[in-house]
Amino acid sequence: MTDLQSIKTRFGIIGNYPALNRALQKAIQVAPTDISVLVMGESGVGKEYIPKIIHSLSHRKQGKYIDVNCGKIQEGTIDSELLGH
Repeated sequence: MTDLQSIKTRFGIIGNYPALNRALQKAIQVAPTDISVLVMGESGVGKEYIPKIIHSLSHRKQGKYIDVNCGKIQEGTIDSELLGH
C-alpha cells in the first residue's frame, strides 16, 4: 500500500489539508483499476498531479503518459483532437 507522505514527497506536494488528502487517497484507490477518471477543481489547485499519480501507480506505468489540457483546445475541435474525427 502506498502512503500519502511518500506520494507527496515523490511529486513535491506540500500541505496536509483534508480535501487534498482525500483526493490523493482516491487517486491511490483508482490507480489499479481501468475506470475513467474526471479530475475537476478550481484553477491553480494542482489538478495536473492527480492523473500523474494515478498513472505512476497503475499497471500501465511502463507506458507513455500523455497530458492533454482540454481547456487549451479550441472549442469545437476537441472531438477531432481526442477521437480523430
